[in-house]
Amino acid sequence: MFPGNSKSAAEELRYKTIARLLQAGADPDEVSEVVTKMFIADKEDWDKEYVERIVFDAVRDNVLTQSHPKKTMQVRVEEWLYSNVSNKSCYSDVACSLLICYGDLGLKTPSEKASCRMCFRRLVEQGKLEPMRNRSGMYRYIDGKMEDMDFINIDSTPFDIKYPLGVHEWVNTYRKTLIVIAGEPNAGKTAYLLNTAFKNMNDHKVTYFSSEMGPEELQVRLKKFGKPLEDWKKIRFVAKTGGFKDVIEPNGLSIIDYLEVAKDFYDIGGMLTDIFNSLDGGVAIVAIQKPKGRDTGIGGERTLDKARLYMAIEPGILKIVKGKLWRQECTNPNGMWVKWNLVGGAKFTILPDPTTAENWRHKI
Repeated sequence: MFPGNSKSAAEELRYKTIARLLQAGADPDEVSEVVTKMFIADKEDWDKEYVERIVFDAVRDNVLTQSHPKKTMQVRVEEWLYSNVSNKSCYSDVACSLLICYGDLGLKTPSEKASCRMCFRRLVEQGKLEPMRNRSGMYRYIDGKMEDMDFINIDSTPFDIKYPLGVHEWVNTYRKTLIVIAGEPNAGKTAYLLNTAFKNMNDHKVTYFSSEMGPEELQVRLKKFGKPLEDWKKIRFVAKTGGFKDVIEPNGLSIIDYLEVAKDFYDIGGMLTDIFNSLDGGVAIVAIQKPKGRDTGIGGERTLDKARLYMAIEPGILKIVKGKLWRQECTNPNGMWVKWNLVGGAKFTILPDPTTAENWRHKI
């Protein structure tokens, strides 16, 4: 470090310059040369031994903290790239910007930026990056990863899950499955999800994420079921409004009530994909809001993409909008619906068709 307890503006500038140069991977001789020029420009007294000492002290004390060993520009650029890639769910959609790389790595001088551009060119030659058309300084990450699907040894037993109103009688659910329930406001989404959690808490590790309820409201709702509150302790209740892909149980049953999108509704499809990609052998049930008179939720058709089961709920009616995996070979569940009543704010009862006495119907 610089001697003394306080620094002049010139000393502070030299200190920061040493830090930036070391961070950029410069060796001590190069740093000493730059610092010498700064002393000359500032018209301050200096000698070679003094310059070498302050540079040596900076290296010794590791101005950048002990966690920043010297790295080549190529290593730093590649680490930056893969850090960005690892935070994306779909590698092929990762766009890499030279300007952002300059900023993130603290590259200021023309020589530093030229070195960074050379690193990007090497990555292009290695087939790891591809220049984006008509977008100067932008590159696309090329994902060469492939994972073979072991369809012989895989356990194809359905994920044993029970849904309120008997949805499981028409649709199978397998491991690593995303389920979406799109509902109008005050249509019974939370009651449906709490019933789902209760029906499955003895068979699976259930985590219930709530973006609206506090512990007081949760207690009031649970009491409506007429069960001791202690019975619900098998379920983990968590208050959370976002970042679900980072916290869902990969091999359990995660219930999200609900996925909030304040603006940019088109993003919800990507958010659902992120949740799906975070699953291993588990299942995620995600509630989203939907406008009245429509089967799909906010975000439209994109919310259908990853869901193997997609339900729409409105007051008194639950509809299977998309059921990819038929439980009964001769019965297509898509478009089937059931009329229901909610008793005491907790218990779902089916209202059969008065003409056929059937619970589920094919046409509205």
